[in-house]
Amino acid sequence: MGQRNAGVPEVIPERDIPASLSSSLVSSVAVALVMGLTANLAHAADKKPTNDKLPDWAPKPKPHVIEDRFRVEVMGVGAGLDTQLRMDPSPVTAGTLLNAEDDFGLDDSKLLPLAEITLLPGARHLIRLSGFGLRRSARNTIDRTIVFDDQTYLPNEQVDSTLNLTMLGLTYGYSIVQLRSVDIALTFGIQVLEVEANAEVKSRVIRDAETGVTPLPLIGVEGRYDFNERWSVEARLQYVSVEIDDVEGSLMDARAALTWRMNPHLVFGLGYRNFNVDVDSRDLDTPGIFELDMAGPLLFLRASL
Repeated sequence: MGQRNAGVPEVIPERDIPASLSSSLVSSVAVALVMGLTANLAHAADKKPTNDKLPDWAPKPKPHVIEDRFRVEVMGVGAGLDTQLRMDPSPVTAGTLLNAEDDFGLDDSKLLPLAEITLLPGARHLIRLSGFGLRRSARNTIDRTIVFDDQTYLPNEQVDSTLNLTMLGLTYGYSIVQLRSVDIALTFGIQVLEVEANAEVKSRVIRDAETGVTPLPLIGVEGRYDFNERWSVEARLQYVSVEIDDVEGSLMDARAALTWRMNPHLVFGLGYRNFNVDVDSRDLDTPGIFELDMAGPLLFLRASL
């Protein structure tokens, strides 16, 4: 036997892998890859359940704005005022049509406070109680003859006048569209309108005070669009034109505002409000007409629970 050469590594002859074993190994790897790819595609194609498919006990995604159940809103309107008034001696005898701001010297602009309370007893229902009062008085020297009810006021007489308007309303609304960022409701309400007018000439001890109360039903629509959790835009419109007995009247109340929600319970709003009331009375006790236009910027604070 010959001795191996020192320092020379032994060369191990290469063995061939059987063809059957190689083919089996490749097939196993291919099958595993196909199965894994199929599983991944099936998982990707499987849509995640939407909110509508989730069970009742599953947590729902948060809305942009946290809904509340009770709201209190206080607001101020920088109102520009224009008032047309006529108090007739009788239903068949017309008095003098006058402009309360020009003829009696009443304020033609005023910072008007308003308030409302809203209950939201269900997901789609609202009940709102609202009201405001406009109080104006002035002393002015008139420059023409004015027939006011059964009194006649002469040129250059000094007249102390008062004109008050009080409104109290109850509104019900039902939301017909409720989406993540949109809410639209139809409303129906009753507004009770009270007008008090008085004109007095102290030098001749002439005084005439009149009061009229008229209920007016209103239909309307209001909505809100949420840009995100903080910012929203909202609008309301209520209108009616109706004739009840000997009183014909119309009322329109519209507002639009941009709101900013500081937290879930406090909202600030800046917008514009336009209010118009027109009453034509042929009633035996209070014949005459009354028309008021009030419009101006609106600023409000809304607290909710």
